Amino acid sequence: MIAMIVASISSMVLHNGLSNYITKRKLQSGTGINTFNFLMYAVCIVAFGVMMFTGSVSFFTVALGVLFGVVTALAGLYKLLALTHGPMHLTLLFITSSMIIPALSGVFFGETFSLYKLLVVFVLLYFLYLSFQKNANTKIGGKWFFFALLSFLFQGAIGILQKVHQSSAYKAESSGFLFAAFICAAVFSLIKTKGRLDPAAINKKVLFIGFLCGGCTFAMNFINLKLSGMLPSQLFFPLINGSAIVLSSLVSVLLFKEKLTRRQTIGLVGGIASLIAICLIP
Repeated sequence: MIAMIVASISSMVLHNGLSNYITKRKLQSGTGINTFNFLMYAVCIVAFGVMMFTGSVSFFTVALGVLFGVVTALAGLYKLLALTHGPMHLTLLFITSSMIIPALSGVFFGETFSLYKLLVVFVLLYFLYLSFQKNANTKIGGKWFFFALLSFLFQGAIGILQKVHQSSAYKAESSGFLFAAFICAAVFSLIKTKGRLDPAAINKKVLFIGFLCGGCTFAMNFINLKLSGMLPSQLFFPLINGSAIVLSSLVSVLLFKEKLTRRQTIGLVGGIASLIAICLIP
């Protein structure tokens, strides 16, 4: 299980770093981002298609997979759009905090509820407020908040749908579930391009990054779906997302040279500590 957790976190951090690079340096239009997403989801379709080649899939799995695919496509689209309008560290901290939604939803799946964890959630929200200070080094505005908020909501829905499937009698059909999901996500992204693929998204460098992101997307979705059925929600989602945001924040500062004010540093460190505390508090 530890190896699965490490692999999931590593995939998420690499995906975050590559997504930030591609939106800042190569793709900034909606068409370009949707083209990139389409290519990324195509990698997942091939991978999950191979895995489910000999298996059967129920109607429940297909239907839930289609819904999961739409939600995944929307979460990914708005995440990339948010990255084009704001810094990596704040965007990822805000969106990653969506783990609050599936973490608290565990009570609907027969899991115990912790009041102390809920209190830490409010502490997290305060540190997020501190992080959203605007200054000369931090360019965020209404568009950034709109896109980040939508990604936050859809990302939270992803966790809930994972729990729904892994709590059902069809949890063994995970490959079929994700195969249906990414077919739907790819079709959705292709429709959003209106049939016009952005040439900037299909050059060799972007294609290579797209394949890497596709591999990361495959790994973290397959592993996280399995882990969501093995660990309690109030442990799994903060553990995975909290660890990923710590490492992704370091990437944003060390590799992308994003500068933080004192207040933002307090907000970021406090936010990270809150996410970790949610994982540790019983």
